Amino acid sequence: MPATQQVHPSARAGAVGFLLAGLLMGVIGSLTVAWRYELDKDPRAVGLHFLAFNASVLLFGVVAQALLRKLSMKAVCFASCVIAALGFVELTAAAPPAHTAWRIIGVAIVGCAAGGLLTSLLHFIRPYYEEDAASVINFCSLMFGMGCLLVTIAVASIYPFLQVRWQTLGLAAIPLVLLPVVLRVVTRKADRSKPDKSARRSGSLRDLRSPAVVLFSLLLFFQFGNEWALATWLPLFLIHRLGVSPESAIFALALYFFALIAGRLLTQVLLRHMSHAKLLFVSTFAAMLGYLLLSFTGSAIGAGLATVVTGFAFAPIYALVAENIGHRFDYEPGFFNGIFSLAVTGGMLMPWVLGFAGYYVGMQYVLIIPAFGTVAVLLLVLLIMLEAKLMRAGSEPALVGGAPAKPKAATTSAGRPN
Repeated sequence: MPATQQVHPSARAGAVGFLLAGLLMGVIGSLTVAWRYELDKDPRAVGLHFLAFNASVLLFGVVAQALLRKLSMKAVCFASCVIAALGFVELTAAAPPAHTAWRIIGVAIVGCAAGGLLTSLLHFIRPYYEEDAASVINFCSLMFGMGCLLVTIAVASIYPFLQVRWQTLGLAAIPLVLLPVVLRVVTRKADRSKPDKSARRSGSLRDLRSPAVVLFSLLLFFQFGNEWALATWLPLFLIHRLGVSPESAIFALALYFFALIAGRLLTQVLLRHMSHAKLLFVSTFAAMLGYLLLSFTGSAIGAGLATVVTGFAFAPIYALVAENIGHRFDYEPGFFNGIFSLAVTGGMLMPWVLGFAGYYVGMQYVLIIPAFGTVAVLLLVLLIMLEAKLMRAGSEPALVGGAPAKPKAATTSAGRPN
């Protein structure tokens, strides 16, 4: 895709939905510091917050998928925004010194809202994905990351002045404020396309048997796990490892989200001047290096540099792998929601596992585990590239009845020959 290609105006109008989804997904890492978990909280209990969030995202994603067969996107988005507001209100009431279990329940409620909203948005972008997959994916990722960045900056800025209960109460107002805009957008395009459920279901089942889908799903599982290990544990890690102040630790998390966003923008330039395979190798190696530097640095400056390196390194990986296999599948919201759900599972299971690592081996070692996760990503990238090469070789003209058969031409998501 040319870097200058514009996203459909109606797709841009849906930016607020992905912005809100990023806010819901990105707030937990900073809230753990606002709740003063760095003082005396068992890391295993902290990990339970992420596990509860993940389970609720997956559960309500499945529920929303079923509801969308009977209800409109407007109804599901309305319910998701209201649930998000209720979740933050519950977290306001559950602020310390209330028992930790109440905050885990509140986090799970927010996760339900995120699951419903993301499922609806995957349905919403279907027509635009079919027109230009690459630009839509990149744009949605940027807006999602922007939501994570803004909510982290907000919590860090308010932290010295307000108690955490007032922070979460303020967050409860955001879904309600954005609700009219979200409803206006999804109502405008809700009935643009009604897919043939039977045809798409059979296509999705064929896709699930594809080695490329299996490899891509595993890669997303590990890649999201690596990304969200930093998005959830970075502030607590910096406080324990380097003794930085809580507000500085949250701002470091904002720096990580900023690096991810800037890296995705920079990727669009690099793709025109650098081998895509080489960029993949450099990115995965730099991510592993960034994690190792972060684990062993002894200064705040070194930690900041390692955070930026890791964020930049993570940015191109998903887009580059999606480019390799994206043209092989038709867009079906339920199918892609399943793929995304697996990625979210990796994104939240890794922080849960790191809670046990922090308890048994010490907080200073929790980020070494994701460093090895980048090795798994590198191996999966190699396997995906090998599988794609074998598929291209298998599409060469073959002799059928003494005459060369005409292979089907693979096309990109934009409809151009691959």
